[in-house]
Amino acid sequence: MTTPAPQCVGYLRLRMSDDDQSEQQHIANMAALAEREGFALSMAFVEKRWQRTLALNALMAYCQGLGICNVIVPTAAHLNTLPPLADLSKELLQQDIGGRVWIATPTKEEISPCLLTTRDGGPT
Repeated sequence: MTTPAPQCVGYLRLRMSDDDQSEQQHIANMAALAEREGFALSMAFVEKRWQRTLALNALMAYCQGLGICNVIVPTAAHLNTLPPLADLSKELLQQDIGGRVWIATPTKEEISPCLLTTRDGGPT
């Protein structure tokens, strides 16, 4: 008998120019990341109106109620269009859920360079 994968949830904001196909593509990308990381995407919360946070508030209550501590967003811009505020929103959401916010498709700025080093400190 296998242990079920831990649950995670997705969150995205629809812009007025987005259509149903892009929403489905975002959800597919989040589900793909969830699978790669060993999670099961149980639900996607979709903010239908850009300036609202009803879905985000529902997501936090859902995560806190069920002990879900992993949230996936398509890009950091779905948390806020201004990069510094997106970073802050990500940090606050992580604190609220006691876990981690994953970015399904990070921008170049969101990918931190990681160099492997040997024990003597030189590059591998």
